[in-house]
Amino acid sequence: MDLKISDLPPQFENIAIKIGIDITKVLFEEFGGTSVYFPTEKMIYKEARDREIIAEYNGFNHKELAFKYNMSESYVRAIINRNKKSF
Repeated sequence: MDLKISDLPPQFENIAIKIGIDITKVLFEEFGGTSVYFPTEKMIYKEARDREIIAEYNGFNHKELAFKYNMSESYVRAIINRNKKSF
């Protein structure tokens, strides 16, 4: 069956425009009838960001890392403390 973007519910038209109608149809086949949660873009990069912080940490640069990654020094310290085994 030939599905057109205009056939889709309005909230899915932008998705189909960005990823194409064929991939959108795959999403409907896989997830149709279910509720799907997509994390924010910030969250999908969290592990990579934390790895970079650990790699750049020199024992004294909490403040610089906090500024670079736009977070509090206490959050940088928490990331470092969670990953102390990496040192």
